[in-house]
Amino acid sequence: MRETAAHEILFVPQQLSTIQAALDAASGPTTIVVAPGRYAESLRVIDKPYVVIQSARLSRRGVTLSGDGGLAVLSVERSTLHLSGIEMRSKARSRGLWAVSSSISLQECVVAGSYAGEGADEPYGAGLLCRGSRVRIQKSTVTGNVIDRGPLPAAAGGGGLFFQDCQVEIAGSTIQANEVYAEGSARGGGVWCERSTLRLWRSRVTDNALHGASCEGAGLYFNAPLDCQLGGSVITGNGSPRAHGGGIFVQGDPARVHIHRNTIVRQNHPTDIDFG
Repeated sequence: MRETAAHEILFVPQQLSTIQAALDAASGPTTIVVAPGRYAESLRVIDKPYVVIQSARLSRRGVTLSGDGGLAVLSVERSTLHLSGIEMRSKARSRGLWAVSSSISLQECVVAGSYAGEGADEPYGAGLLCRGSRVRIQKSTVTGNVIDRGPLPAAAGGGGLFFQDCQVEIAGSTIQANEVYAEGSARGGGVWCERSTLRLWRSRVTDNALHGASCEGAGLYFNAPLDCQLGGSVITGNGSPRAHGGGIFVQGDPARVHIHRNTIVRQNHPTDIDFG
């Protein structure tokens, strides 16, 4: 009979003074319980089979990760990570979360005030940048995150969320007031979804904005979508002075983005839905 690793529980700061120290100590399935407070750490989760980081107040939050500069407040690679009751607020110093080849879930979390500017590694995903990953966002808020490409001419986008080659589910969440600034093309003020599957349920995508010479999808931008379903959601108030698809823009097969009848797409500027 094959033995399974015991699930370890670590407490911060009672047992270990920092969250990164607890992550470094985790060798198998681990839950890290964090006392309420502000933690000025940029965390790295690499090659971890299963880690939970949760507030000691459970879903009531109280734990704020502010980062200390670098790629992101939280960087995840080849790992499975679950966050519960965690707030990522970088105060415009870095993006919120960066994930590659991982499985990520956010429950009762907030990603706010993140930033990717001229000095960022790439002008995508100020809130979350995910590639080749499985992502689940539930009862969470992604708000006030900004991409600012400055005078550089290349495209920029995914002010709130950027997904490439991912499987994504967003439920009961709010994606609001995220922005992209670019001299060239600005795309996906709220969400950029490329070569990915997306299930968006009972969620709100509102008041996201694009600012650029060419703008597409202030709310949601789909590029070569695989199978995307938008149900029971509200997509409103997104836009740009000059844009295609203030609410939704689809570059690719429009049949791969199914907008259910119980989804409201209206009052986006200058149009609600456009196709490339």
